[in-house]
Amino acid sequence: MEWLKNRSLKQSFFLISSLFLCVGLLLSAVSFMACVELRSKVESYTQYEISVNENGGITSSYHNGTAEENNRNTNYLLFDILQFALPVFFVVVSLVLADITFYRIKLKKPLVILQNSAERIRKQDLDFTVEKLSNDELGELCSAFETMRIELKSNNQELWRQMEERKRLNAAFSHDLRNPVTVLKGCAKLLQKNCVAEKADSFNIKESLSLITQYTARIETYVEAMSTAQKLEDWNYAPQVTRWSVLLKELEQSISFLGNYEKAEIKFTSSGDDTEVSVDKSIIQNVTENLVSNALRYAKTTIQINLSYDTEKLTVCVLDDGTGFSPVLLRKGIRPFLRDDNRDEQEHFGMGLYVCSLLCKKHGGNLKIENTPNGAKVTARFLILQS
Repeated sequence: MEWLKNRSLKQSFFLISSLFLCVGLLLSAVSFMACVELRSKVESYTQYEISVNENGGITSSYHNGTAEENNRNTNYLLFDILQFALPVFFVVVSLVLADITFYRIKLKKPLVILQNSAERIRKQDLDFTVEKLSNDELGELCSAFETMRIELKSNNQELWRQMEERKRLNAAFSHDLRNPVTVLKGCAKLLQKNCVAEKADSFNIKESLSLITQYTARIETYVEAMSTAQKLEDWNYAPQVTRWSVLLKELEQSISFLGNYEKAEIKFTSSGDDTEVSVDKSIIQNVTENLVSNALRYAKTTIQINLSYDTEKLTVCVLDDGTGFSPVLLRKGIRPFLRDDNRDEQEHFGMGLYVCSLLCKKHGGNLKIENTPNGAKVTARFLILQS
């Protein structure tokens, strides 16, 4: 029955019903003709009579008897019923068998698969595959179920990733918040102790207040960085069609406002045909500006920015001739509030690369950090749609 699998339900039902109906009609015709033949034989049969004549001889004779003489009414009624009942019976049975065959061939297995799939999806069990048995309507429905399962699994994994990311973010935030809080508590206790002992002088008070102000501002910066990271999780990817040359010009203009040219020279290179591409310019500009800002802090003389794209992705590569990334950062990867001992000062909290990584993932790409013989290298990739 492989020839039926790729046919639609309507075509399959029509073919199966037609096939079984033809068989039923054939059997009906055969039964009807058989009943007619048997009825004709009953109507006329040979009746023999044996007699003895006057000379003692035995003679035999025969004459045509009738069905009426041999329970004709009963036999006629039986054959009349069979003559019309058997064709109807065969037609009905053929249609019933056609329905059963259609159900077993086209409906039974797909319905079982769909029912089991719906039950597993209801239980949040998405580690399975919805098998497509045919190319008919139920096969397409199985494909739709499989697509839905994949999307649900992807969404659940993304939700789980975001939850884990926020847990790490909260843990890192809590860990880094301990030092400022400890300093503030120490200053408060010192002021309280001096006030009780009446030993406080203006210098100690000013020093303590300066520390309190400094670390309060640091806590505010922590909170702002935390809030920014959580907002980025909810940032929606909104691509727009733009020309590659226009995007390059906007990126170069935005980076030119970052300044610091007296410290390091910024060099641009780009590749790619001037065609229309579909990207989220705000995400690309944000990531590029953050990467260049980081490079400006650590570069000695030169920053190299390479921009390119192909049919699948857009790449922004930023290189500086600074000290490069520490082995710890390269080993642990990009994490929130993870500072680079080689590069980050105390006023920076290691959130720049983490924010860029989040934005790259929003655009379907990734962020990669590495060292070169001349310094640090950061490569941001974005998924791109070519129109």
